[in-house]
Amino acid sequence: MPKAKRKPKKIAEPSSSSSDGAEKSINTGVANLSLSPLHDVSPLLLRSAAPKDGKLPFKLPYIGPISLVQQHQSVVHGRGLIAARDVSPGECLFVIPAVAAAPIDEVYNRFLGEDEEEDYEGIDDDIGTSNNDASFIKKDGPHLQSIAEEILIEQIQYLLDVLDDEKSACAKETMSHAKSLLHAFVSQMSSDEVPTTPDLMKILLPSNNAHFDMDKQVLDRETILNIIRRNAFGPDFHNYDAIATCWNTTPDGKKCYNRLLGAYPLSAMINHSCSPNAVRVFGYIPNSDSCDPSKSEFGNKIQGKEVMIVHANKAISKGTEITWSYIPPAIPLIERREALLSKYGFICNCLRCIQEEKALTANPLATQCDYLPGNETSMREMIQAIEQNPSSNEIRVSYAPLYLEYFNAALAQSDTEKINDILKLATRLHFSFVACNNACTEHLSILHMCYELAGVLHTRALQQKKEGMAQVRFWTEQLKKTVMTRYGNLGESVEFVRALMKHSKLVLRMRNGWYSADDKFI
Repeated sequence: MPKAKRKPKKIAEPSSSSSDGAEKSINTGVANLSLSPLHDVSPLLLRSAAPKDGKLPFKLPYIGPISLVQQHQSVVHGRGLIAARDVSPGECLFVIPAVAAAPIDEVYNRFLGEDEEEDYEGIDDDIGTSNNDASFIKKDGPHLQSIAEEILIEQIQYLLDVLDDEKSACAKETMSHAKSLLHAFVSQMSSDEVPTTPDLMKILLPSNNAHFDMDKQVLDRETILNIIRRNAFGPDFHNYDAIATCWNTTPDGKKCYNRLLGAYPLSAMINHSCSPNAVRVFGYIPNSDSCDPSKSEFGNKIQGKEVMIVHANKAISKGTEITWSYIPPAIPLIERREALLSKYGFICNCLRCIQEEKALTANPLATQCDYLPGNETSMREMIQAIEQNPSSNEIRVSYAPLYLEYFNAALAQSDTEKINDILKLATRLHFSFVACNNACTEHLSILHMCYELAGVLHTRALQQKKEGMAQVRFWTEQLKKTVMTRYGNLGESVEFVRALMKHSKLVLRMRNGWYSADDKFI
């Protein structure tokens, strides 16, 4: 059984710092760390774009037009990232490797019982899935999560062991690397527990020459687990339950995924908004040592090959905080707030939430349970009520699943008039996503549907010798624009843009498309 949770001790003050204790605003950014913008991240996403010479055309980490601030009035909480200059939609903000990542092979082997001696009873207990029969292990999503977390705990404990062993045979470079990774991981603790230091950005990356004095006694097993659960990034498309089902039923199911759980300390500084201005995608460093020469064998063991790629999904003015959503966007206000309070301990009062709350107070809307699922008339009435609300942008996004359910029910009739009606509603829904949650996966899925419907209308127009290309062109351009916002402009390569459009359609619109896709990201 794990120890009772406790508040970690405050870490010692930095050994060398120019910060003044009375200072209320400290900018610790490294806005110009990477001198030129990164326009093409396709080598980290598409196997077909992997460099033939085995060398990435850019260095990692890439840090774009961002700054880190502490105790600053421009951020929601104590620390955060802000734009160091005006940023355009689709511009890359940063690309960073994980500080620690759970290797898929190891998680897979433990999950299927090849390491049966491992005991996850303590973590499973904490998740709430333990069984009184000690010999019984339910191989479900919570158990899979506990294994991934346990491996990350072991990696952090290994870093501690490396630094604690005074007689260690580890090379000096390895010791320095271990220290950097450990300090980056610890810096994810709350701003009350990590001292303000102008070197924090370098520590978070991490840099081999940026450390702070730290009491390693604060890192007991429970504290490490708490840091992981509050800050690490888990599965990005399927949840643990879906992955567990795949691994239980699919031969060699580990090939279906290339990442599961990773710690990204710099990303953990980004605060939440239900109407964010940034979007993240997980990529993978091609399997070549020369792709990332800065990583040693030790680094590969702890950090793995996964990377996080972050782009702006809307125009961001200089000094504006960088935010993203901690939860899926297409959730009604009350459910969003309950989810955030339950997992992260705060109630969101972002602009979207405030506007949605005011609109629903002035014009109460029936809850999603008040319509009859599968009943086209009932769903249509609910949608009409949403469309009449003055803040329909925010509410449309919240009820996007309802719109999609209605679209599918209406499309079953294959009626041209219905398709035109759906495209009108979908157009409004599309621009609502542009305003509130541009380039999220739900938005991309809707765009692919609209493109398909425009194609159907075009085919029928040709049969009647009428012009029907206008809608096809419009939705092609909207889809292309959104893809190049989520994944960057891909070097303006028509080939790569088409590949991303094809890939996202396969994953988001085709049944079991994720499993048949060559590349495992979305």
